Amino acid sequence: MYYEYGIDIKGLDDWEVSLVKVVGGFIWLGFSEQEPHKMLCISADKETIFDCEKGTVSPTKCVFDENERTAVCADLKDEIINICGQYGGELPHKTAQGEKLSSVKREEFKYGKTLVREEVTFTVKNGSSFLVYEGYAPYIYGFSPDGNYFVFATDGGLTVLKRKQ
Repeated sequence: MYYEYGIDIKGLDDWEVSLVKVVGGFIWLGFSEQEPHKMLCISADKETIFDCEKGTVSPTKCVFDENERTAVCADLKDEIINICGQYGGELPHKTAQGEKLSSVKREEFKYGKTLVREEVTFTVKNGSSFLVYEGYAPYIYGFSPDGNYFVFATDGGLTVLKRKQ
C-alpha cells in the first residue's frame, strides 16, 4: 500500500499534516511534557527537535540513556524526556479528547523468513475508525502528552499530524 504521507489520513478531519521527514538511522523519539508541541528525535547521526506546531526542525545536542530510555537537552530546558523507538518503549495510544489507536499484528512467511506486518487503526472522537497504516511493523507511533499531536515512524520516515485549531 502506498501512502502520500507515510500514513492514510482520509477520515481524520480534525487533524492536518505538520511534518513529513525522512530520518536516516532513526533510533528514538520523545515528546516534551513541558512543551508538548516539541518532540526530540534521535538518529544514528544527530539529534533534532521537531516543533510540531510550526512544522520546523532544529538541530540540538542531548545526552541519552538507552537503558533508562531518557534524554536531556538544554534546548528543552534540561527536562528529562522519556524516549521510545524501534528498541522499546511506547507513546500514549489514547487522548483525553477521545481518540485512540489500535493495531493487529500478523506474521507471514516470505522471502525465506518470517516477517511481521501490522495494521494500525485510528478511532476518532465520534467512534468512527479508519485504517491509517498497513505494512511492515512501524518503529513507533502514538500521541503527544496533551493529545494534540500524533507521530508515526517507519523505516521510510516520520509523519507528524497536529490537531486542527
